[in-house]
Amino acid sequence: MARTKKVGSTGRFGPRYGAKLRRRVLEIERKRAEPHRCPSCATRGSVRRRAAGLWECRKCGLVFAGGAYVPFTDAGKAARRAIAQRVSDSLLALREAEEREAEAKVAPTPEIETIPEVEVTDKAQPEDAGQGPEN
Repeated sequence: MARTKKVGSTGRFGPRYGAKLRRRVLEIERKRAEPHRCPSCATRGSVRRRAAGLWECRKCGLVFAGGAYVPFTDAGKAARRAIAQRVSDSLLALREAEEREAEAKVAPTPEIETIPEVEVTDKAQPEDAGQGPEN
């Protein structure tokens, strides 16, 4: 069997397809074979490729979508950052709204108390007023 020190697993192609394409295939195969970390249980080396774009953790059983050759692509990482930013912004807005509602409930605005109006009449006092109790 021939040695493939330089070309690695792409030695199976022989002189076909050109050196640049064989190097590209070699790089992809090495990335695919290296140990990956599970996004759920964070175990390194337990994630295996199930099919193109499907990855499975052998420890926790999580099956998730990823890239065809690597579980986490650069585009996927950028999308996660954008989603996380939008979620955090909406959570901050919700938190601020809740704080405003809580402040409104805790410190209600003081209402102006109205003094009941007393009707003033010009009626004369009754005749027995001021004479004391009757015996």
